[in-house]
Amino acid sequence: MKNKLLASLCFCLFLSSTVHAQETAGRIIVHTIEQSLELLKDPKLQSDDKLILRREKLWELLEPIFNFEEIAKRALGHHWRDCSPAEKKEFTEVFTNILKDVYLGRSDSYSGEQIIYLNEETEETRSKVYTNFITTDGKKIDIIFSMKKFADIWQIYDVIIEGVSTVGNYRTQFNSIINKESFTALMQQLKDKNFKNQEVQ
Repeated sequence: MKNKLLASLCFCLFLSSTVHAQETAGRIIVHTIEQSLELLKDPKLQSDDKLILRREKLWELLEPIFNFEEIAKRALGHHWRDCSPAEKKEFTEVFTNILKDVYLGRSDSYSGEQIIYLNEETEETRSKVYTNFITTDGKKIDIIFSMKKFADIWQIYDVIIEGVSTVGNYRTQFNSIINKESFTALMQQLKDKNFKNQEVQ
């Protein structure tokens, strides 16, 4: 699997602010797919001079559906508890910007791929939504969205592709840098954008 695949997937996860808290996790995923595809296929946003506008609209849709603080916490793993509130806030902001750059920078990779909703398993405030990602050449890839209720709203905190956790991959990379160097070194790499994303090989 290539990074392009994950990028295409992530651009099928957009949510408008009109989604109600009482909706199930599965219905939210279906709704976000419909919303994102409408935007990605909009002929008014296809020209090169609309690139910035298209990415802005994508980010407006993308940001609410993910809980980036939870993603940051899980990606940092046990190192999170050693950070001060200020460090946690800064890490979350910087990491979110890294994800934003990765996702929006590859927004043009969408070329007709589809996501098919299969089913969901929900227990109280947690849910796993099972889907199949269908590539343009017909390849089927298993995708699971891990979601949790935050303030009574379902949000994604991890995406599992063919059994591999996206957050887990980041955690492995971050842990390696911190153990070999330091948290400060990790932050500097992220700020300098020297961090080499290796989500999907």
